[in-house]
Amino acid sequence: MRALINQIQLIGHVGADAEVKTTAQGTKMSRLRIATNERTKLKNGEWKETTQWHQCVVWGPLNEVVEQFGKKGNQLMISGSLNYRLYTDAEGIKRTIPEIKVREILVLKNQYNLEVG
Repeated sequence: MRALINQIQLIGHVGADAEVKTTAQGTKMSRLRIATNERTKLKNGEWKETTQWHQCVVWGPLNEVVEQFGKKGNQLMISGSLNYRLYTDAEGIKRTIPEIKVREILVLKNQYNLEVG
């Protein structure tokens, strides 16, 4: 049987500047939200654009890229795996959040004319 791979790739725009933190053990991690758009043609011939927001988490040295290019408006291609994080909210209700654990980032467009490379 062939191994099945949990892999996702997205091209989208960063919705807000990424939050980069350092854990107590000294490992950097960040969270960023990526927006993707999809256009569909309705029965009446009009086009409808839908935006989806994707929560992404980045661990380790890849955060050097996030610190420089994880800025609102930049267009990124990310590759990683889809994971589900469980937590309990303030009212004691258990919730599940889908997150993309990012393994690779490619900067496609940056709004701040920063050098890529």
